[in-house]
Amino acid sequence: MWAITKDLIDDGKKVGTSSCNYDEEKAPLLECRFRLLDDDGEVCYEGVSDDCDSQRAFAPLDDFGKGYAGCTEIQYFQAGCWNRL
Repeated sequence: MWAITKDLIDDGKKVGTSSCNYDEEKAPLLECRFRLLDDDGEVCYEGVSDDCDSQRAFAPLDDFGKGYAGCTEIQYFQAGCWNRL
């Protein structure tokens, strides 16, 4: 489960985009911060996810970033720094 929280292309506005299984009651489980980058390395979106370690951690990029936003990379904030998957 994931949700986009900031659209950095559009001046940081909040985005109402989330995974199809998003549930407001489970939102507190979204503890993994991620960001989506384009092929120039520019950060386009920020969000939160319930998974940052398994194959599902790519879901925000696969479901939203690639097709809709043209993003090519996802990074998760772990141990105080951004790490590329």
